[in-house]
Amino acid sequence: MTGPCPAAVLQAAHLRGFAEHESHDLNEGLLLRSDLHQLFDAGLMAIDPETRSVVLAPSLDEYGDYQQLRGVVIADGPYLTALADHYQVATAAW
Repeated sequence: MTGPCPAAVLQAAHLRGFAEHESHDLNEGLLLRSDLHQLFDAGLMAIDPETRSVVLAPSLDEYGDYQQLRGVVIADGPYLTALADHYQVATAAW
């Protein structure tokens, strides 16, 4: 979603909380830049499961660098059900 990044800033993001499931399911993960991983885990960024596009919490509106990500479409993959669950929880809090 952000294009090329140094490997040192990339992290594997669990789409379902690792603490809940205690397993690493490759079908329920995304490779994200570390700051985006933190926003994702905090529920401030999500992926719309129908369009596969990035959505951001209104509280991020003043941050132009993050606004550039709004609407970016991620690749199709086996993780759509987990993305839908995360999307519902994250956006309900906005």
